[in-house]
Amino acid sequence: MYSVLLVDDEPLAIEGLRMFVDWERLGFRVCGVCENGVEAVSAARRLLPDVIVTDIRMPEMDGLELIGRLHGGPGASSEFIVLSAYGEFSFAKRAMQLGVRHYMMKPVVEEEAAKVLTQVRGRLDTRKAIMLESDTESDEEGANLPTHAAHRMKELVQAIEDADSGRAADIIDDLFRELAGCPSEWAELFAGSMAVQCSKLIRGMGGDPALLHRVCLNSAQEKAEPSELPLARTLIRTYAEQAIRSVRSLRGSHVGGTMAEVDQFVRDHYRSPLSIRDVAARFYLNPVYLGKAYQDKFGSGLLDRMHDLRIAEACEKLLGTTEAIGVIAEQVGYAYYGHFLQHFERRTGCKPADFRASER
Repeated sequence: MYSVLLVDDEPLAIEGLRMFVDWERLGFRVCGVCENGVEAVSAARRLLPDVIVTDIRMPEMDGLELIGRLHGGPGASSEFIVLSAYGEFSFAKRAMQLGVRHYMMKPVVEEEAAKVLTQVRGRLDTRKAIMLESDTESDEEGANLPTHAAHRMKELVQAIEDADSGRAADIIDDLFRELAGCPSEWAELFAGSMAVQCSKLIRGMGGDPALLHRVCLNSAQEKAEPSELPLARTLIRTYAEQAIRSVRSLRGSHVGGTMAEVDQFVRDHYRSPLSIRDVAARFYLNPVYLGKAYQDKFGSGLLDRMHDLRIAEACEKLLGTTEAIGVIAEQVGYAYYGHFLQHFERRTGCKPADFRASER
């Protein structure tokens, strides 16, 4: 089972998480509970949990500072799940920049928690399988790595997966500083092992590792330095930079593809009584994130898009049929005639009856 650390300053919220989520059935066990970020930093470094579920707003140290503090040190490899409420997208956006991919809305609903935790467990299972396969396939590369290098390898791959260029560069600089007096062969072993693990990461995201290798080779040749160790450092930094670019590109294309799927779903189901939460649940997205991402891609809100489609169809029916206006309102998805009038007048500047009369 995977271990989970719960962090929230509200005792009732913690109790709800413990009582209403079937952790054991989902493959998790709660290894600790903290009331604020300060406690959580210490607990995470001591317990090394696989997952940290944290509220955003907390006294002393909020959830975002907690995540930032744990980056690059013990606890950095934990998967984070952020608990957020509507109206907190600025916090959620910052969390995304810190590499957080999973959110649960407060109050937590059991079904939503199960979906999110299933996704997290899938990521953890994949990571474990990749690490085991990498250990098997790259025995020769990794077996003789110094302890410092083996530890930094995990941190570097995590930074690449999080698309954090600054942290990746710092890890590489620290690595070469720590092993300055060691024989230079370790750098070649490190580069080979990193290539194996990054290739698996890119392939797992649907990318082409061969393209990554070609780009890195060309770039490294342009930056080649005469001294063996600086050259190895250049190769490793170049590879990390290109791997991060690949991760960002793949992640961006996936987000764009998902938003296109969301828009198609809205176009197919706009007559149904949909909410952003309903659509988000279908695509396993946080509602706040979905609303902002959809707005960014299409230039209008998801619900506005739905009402635009309804009113466009209503206009066609007003001009092409003799149906009563109330019947048309129901046909396009409005249970209340007043709501139909409100959205119709906002988009056309006139009442449905006047629109029908003016176009005849």
